[in-house]
Amino acid sequence: MATKKPKYDVPSLKTGFQILEHLSHHPRGSVLTEITDSLKCPVSSAYRIAMALEDMGLVVRDPETKQIRLTNKLLQIGQRGITEANLVEHSLDVMRELRNKVEDTVLIGVREDKEVIVLDEIIGTRMFCFISKLGYRIGVSCSAPGKAIIAFLPKNEREDIINSVKFIRYNERTITTKTGLRKDLAGIVKNGYSFDDSEQFEGIYCIGAPVFDRSGYPVSAVWVTGLMMNIKRKNIPDIGKIVRAHASRISARLGYVTKKDN
Repeated sequence: MATKKPKYDVPSLKTGFQILEHLSHHPRGSVLTEITDSLKCPVSSAYRIAMALEDMGLVVRDPETKQIRLTNKLLQIGQRGITEANLVEHSLDVMRELRNKVEDTVLIGVREDKEVIVLDEIIGTRMFCFISKLGYRIGVSCSAPGKAIIAFLPKNEREDIINSVKFIRYNERTITTKTGLRKDLAGIVKNGYSFDDSEQFEGIYCIGAPVFDRSGYPVSAVWVTGLMMNIKRKNIPDIGKIVRAHASRISARLGYVTKKDN
C-alpha cells in the first residue's frame, strides 16, 4: 500500500508566490490594492509579504507611484540553476585534463554575492592533495576564483562588490584594502589569471581563471589548488596560462568567442 505524502500548507508562502505570479503579468508594476483585489487576500497580509519580498530583493517598490514590480533576481536564480548544470557537464573532462597537467586538485565554482560556491572538483594525483567540500563558500576578495570572477565583471557591479566587502586579515598576505584589491584585479585582467598566495589558508596556493558565458559575462571560475611547497614561484605564470587556456575551452563550450591564448 502506497504511503500518502503529508500535505503541508504554508499560506504566507503561497501568497508570496501568488504575488510574484501576479506581478509577472504586470511588468510595469501594480499597487497593493490591485494585488489584493486580484488575489482576494487581506491588505495587511499582502503588505507584510510584499515587504518581505522587497527585503529579499525579489520585488522593488517605486517610492512615488507606490507600484510594486519584479526585479530580475528570479531570472538570475533560474539562469544560474540551468547554467550550473550545463557548466559542470561541459567542464569535467577539461578539468581532468588540467589536473593531469598540474597534478594538483582542480575545482570549479560560481559566485553568489560576495562568495564563491564550490560546485565540483577533480582530486589531484599527488600523495598529499587538497580536497574541498562541495558547496563550500569562499570569500571573493581573498581567493583565486573570487578575484578571477569579479575582475571581469562590469565596472559598476565590480565596484559594488568591492565597496561591500568586509575585509578580514587572515595573515600578512591577505588583501585588506579596496585599493589593494583594485590593484590586484587590474593585474588579473592584464594576465588573464588570478593567484591566491596563501591569503587565507597558510601553505595553500590557488591559481584561477574566469569562465565566460556567450555574452562575455564571468559566470564561473576554474582553479587549481594545492600545497605551496609543491610549486616554484617562478612557474606561477606558466601555470596561470595553462589554467587560463583550459578555462577558455569551457567558455567556448558555453558559446563565448574568446581571443586565442598566447
